[in-house]
Amino acid sequence: MLARFLALAFLAALAPSVLAAAPATPSPATPGIGAEGDAFQVVLVPGADGRTLLYLADLDGNAPVADAAIDAEADGWSGKATPAEGPGAYALAWMPPAAGADLTLMISAQGRDDLLLARGVAPLPPPAAPPAPVPHWQHWTGGAAIGAVLVVAAWWLGRRRALPALLMLALAIPAARAHEGHGHAEAEAPVAQPGAMLVMAKPTQFLLGIRTQKVDSAESAETVRVVGRVIPDPAGYARVQPSQPARIVSDPEFPLPVPGQPVKRGQVIAVLEPTLSSLERSDKRAALYRVESEIAITERESTRQTALQGIVAAKLVEDTRTRLDQLRRERAQLLGTALGRELVRAPVDGVVTDVHVVPGEVVAVDRAMIEIVDPTRVRVEAVVHDLALAPRIGAATAATKLLPDHLVPLSLLGVSPRVDALDQGVHAIFAVPADHSSALRIGMPVDVFLATGATRLRMAVPRSAVAESGGRQVVFVRTAPETFEARPVRVERVVGPLAEIEGVKAGEKVVIQGVEQLKALR
Repeated sequence: MLARFLALAFLAALAPSVLAAAPATPSPATPGIGAEGDAFQVVLVPGADGRTLLYLADLDGNAPVADAAIDAEADGWSGKATPAEGPGAYALAWMPPAAGADLTLMISAQGRDDLLLARGVAPLPPPAAPPAPVPHWQHWTGGAAIGAVLVVAAWWLGRRRALPALLMLALAIPAARAHEGHGHAEAEAPVAQPGAMLVMAKPTQFLLGIRTQKVDSAESAETVRVVGRVIPDPAGYARVQPSQPARIVSDPEFPLPVPGQPVKRGQVIAVLEPTLSSLERSDKRAALYRVESEIAITERESTRQTALQGIVAAKLVEDTRTRLDQLRRERAQLLGTALGRELVRAPVDGVVTDVHVVPGEVVAVDRAMIEIVDPTRVRVEAVVHDLALAPRIGAATAATKLLPDHLVPLSLLGVSPRVDALDQGVHAIFAVPADHSSALRIGMPVDVFLATGATRLRMAVPRSAVAESGGRQVVFVRTAPETFEARPVRVERVVGPLAEIEGVKAGEKVVIQGVEQLKALR
């Protein structure tokens, strides 16, 4: 009997504070009265001031519509909507009856006309009142009752050793019991679960910039994705090498270019000084002395023949002049290359991409000193490992993560018949249109989508519409003007800015802007 009495006393003391600490379940948000037509959507929100607010938005894009002419008609009332504060907001001098009424709306805006019927427009129910706070003295009353029960139990049982522990427990109970406003556990961030229905008021949608897009089906070519990279067009690419072993000379008049510097064809980009051994230099100087001696003799002979022009044959005079010009060019060659400095000129117009030398460095004939590329002339090289697919390659497109919203059409130039020893695939070369080449860079990795000739009906949405929620990929489908569904989808492939998905139907409206805000809704 004593044990039952103690148990009942304990429950009676604990019940008031436990019931007071139980939080009230929040009520879901109540949307306005929505209606959709062929071009527009509206949300009606009856107010307490005798007016009804009307929010007007585009049907497909969900953008607010301003400067609209709206004629409204209900049973026993008709009038026009006037602009109200806020984007896409209008006011009707009409309050629906408590039993509800149908409202007809004739809307003209942005060169379009639409007729909408809102059924059962009624005043919105008042919001639920929040629960009243529980006084703190009730919690302490329950704690005191529990402490009294424990003390009486210890005295009755005569367990003196248990008395200190029971007293400490009685003092700790009031502080440990939860009550309103004192919960310290951090709440998890709200996440919209797949399949959940989310409600967001129209003014909030306008404020957060929620935008939608109508899903359309389209014939899409079946493709195979292969890896590729951007390579220079051979007609716009140059690797400058020396014609003989030489040393790079620092010349203030002709400084070395830097990567990114534009150059013109024929522009001096480097100055070289040939590196010769003592024996080679002696031979070159001997050849120079011989040429200079022959030039002196030929000049005197030409002067004598000119003085005897009437006596000497004209052919002999012309031969002497030709010989003199040849010797002078030979001397310039010896002074300019073998014993002097060589001016290296750019072979093409373009931009310097790499400079592999510094002043004072000795370069061999097989060493590339400077590389020049015309950035407007690039190609794409793809590696195809399916040898059966190589003969069927036709059109193709390229995309890269470095340019998320850029899709480059490609035209096939040729497929190599040789299997590369390094990557074990055949290389296909594609031309890039001139209006797309400026966005690509030499060496950039790309995904090349090869068309196989087959087609399929697909649903494509912008990549920004696909989000990850609850470990699954979803899109937010607008099912009503103020209601969205987190629809699970399967992404088949991503091509440039578009994602081809399964799980939506043609004509449905998916959110393409403001996805993160919808993910935060419970």
